This record gives sequence, C-alpha cells and structure tokens, in this order.
Amino acid sequence: MELSVLDLAVVGPGRTPEQSLRDVVEVARTAEQHGYHRFWVAEHHAAPATAGSSPAVLLAYIAAATTSLRVGSGGVMLPNHAPLVVAEQFAVLQALHNGRVDLGVGRSSGGNTASTALDRALRRSPRATADFPELIDELARWLHHSFAEDHEFAALPMSPRISAPPELFVLGASENGARIAAERGLPFVYGHHLGATKARPASVDRYRSAFQGETPYLIASVNVVCADTDELAEDEAMAVALSEVQRREGADVLETRLRHLAGQALDDAQVIRGGPETVMREIHALADRLGADEMMLVPFEHTGIGRSRTLRSVARARLAVG
Repeated sequence: MELSVLDLAVVGPGRTPEQSLRDVVEVARTAEQHGYHRFWVAEHHAAPATAGSSPAVLLAYIAAATTSLRVGSGGVMLPNHAPLVVAEQFAVLQALHNGRVDLGVGRSSGGNTASTALDRALRRSPRATADFPELIDELARWLHHSFAEDHEFAALPMSPRISAPPELFVLGASENGARIAAERGLPFVYGHHLGATKARPASVDRYRSAFQGETPYLIASVNVVCADTDELAEDEAMAVALSEVQRREGADVLETRLRHLAGQALDDAQVIRGGPETVMREIHALADRLGADEMMLVPFEHTGIGRSRTLRSVARARLAVG
C-alpha cells in the first residue's frame, strides 16, 4: 500500500504565511527522502490559518525542489476556475516536471464556511456545485483533446498541448463525489481527514459498486501525529487542538472548557496519534476498513518541523514492519 501526503500549508501561532509556505517545501523534501508516493497541496481562500490559496503556483516551487516525488493538488476547487485555465496550468507543470504531476479536483469554494460574499469574490456561479460534473467533463476533454467535432471548443488549441496529460482525481466525502468519480472511471480521494463518519462510509461502497472502467482506485486521507511514544504524540496533538480552539473561541476561554473542546476536536477530526507502531497499526486498520488502495497522510502539526517529524517516524515504522 502506497503512503502519500497532503499538506494544508497551516499558518500556526507565531508563524507568518511566508514561513508557512517555506515549511511546505521542506516537508515535501522530507516526503521525497523517505519514500512517500505523492505530495499534494490544497486550495483555501479567505482562510488566515492556511497559506495555500494557489495550488498550481505552490506546486511549481515544490516540483522544482524535488526530483522523483509525484506532486499534485488536493485539490483545485474546480468551480472557482475556468476548466481551460486549470488544464493549461497543469499541462505546463506536467511538461516541466517529467510527467509527475497529479490533478485532484473538488467542488467546494475552499472557504472554511459557506459564504455568499466569498462566492461573489471568486465569481462562483450560483449553480457551482450542481455544475461540477459538467466542469469535470470539460476539464477532461481539454486535457485529452476529446471535444466532439461540432463542439464550439473543438477548434481551440489548448496551450501547451502535451501528449501525456496529468492524471485526474475526484475529491470528496459524500456519495455524490463518489458517484461522479465512479461514472467517469476516475480515482476517488475520500476526505476522511475532514472528520467523516467513523463507520465505513456509504461513499466508499458507492464508488466501488458504481465504478465504470477497468479498475477503481481509492485514496483515503487521514490526520496523523506520530512521535517517539504514544504519550508524546498525544501531547503534540493536544497542543495543536488547544491552539485551534483558542483561535476560534478567543483568549478568555476557561482552561477546563478549552481542554474539553480540544479533546472533542481531536475526536471529531479522527486524528490517528501515537508512537510509530501505534500509528502504523491504525493506518493499516483504517485502510482495511475503507478498502483503500492508498493512504494519504495529513500531518496534524502547525510547523514544518513537526510535520516532517511525523513523516519520518511513520516511514521508519513502515520499514521496520517490512
């Protein structure tokens, strides 16, 4: 089973966006050095706690700083962009970086909460979510030069028009996302790190049962903190959760309530945390429960040093168990 990484470009307490973006590049280097398969970055807007608003721009820097690691978007929020623009951006990345670029797409705005103002700022259509399947189809046709001869876009040359476009992935946590991926024979990335159900989700079963193509491929993302011992990992995870709750609730929250909310946040986000053996055991158990072909780790720390530590610890544990 392949292990990959999703980095959310978190801006932790006392950190600047500039430092946080440089952290992402260093974490990508760590991932490459320790044998991870992919390294993806997300798209978030109007979200001060994250710096990753432009996956294509950030990926260009990450790809230039690595040599063999697959790099990609987890994901580009497709209703925010014209499919032609996305196709051309990722074709440029694919052409420059030896065909190791992935294009994961989702349908949300990338904001922390639903916001009419954000939708207007992004020029999102009121039908953005409903139009997502058609946007994916258009994006795929740009990538593969497959418009029907009588289509209005058939005569438009995408630039650059490369022979091997990036692979397309559908991101989601619902049955709708799973169905969209399955009907198009595309890999599906199930967003377990978003705090999805602890039971086997219906979206996973829907994806496999409805798949139209040769072989379904399921990636599942999961929040992870790995340290030398279970106790240290629990302390690290709690420190992150405490700072997140304090940022949300304000500085005057009572300590007992703060810790209660932080513990609840860790449970809601289903953070796998512990020493290397504990974490590897839980990753494999989750993969088995979901039937995942690949697990995408989301290091649940505010600093590049912490995220890199988690990736190194997991990699060492994986080597130890063969």
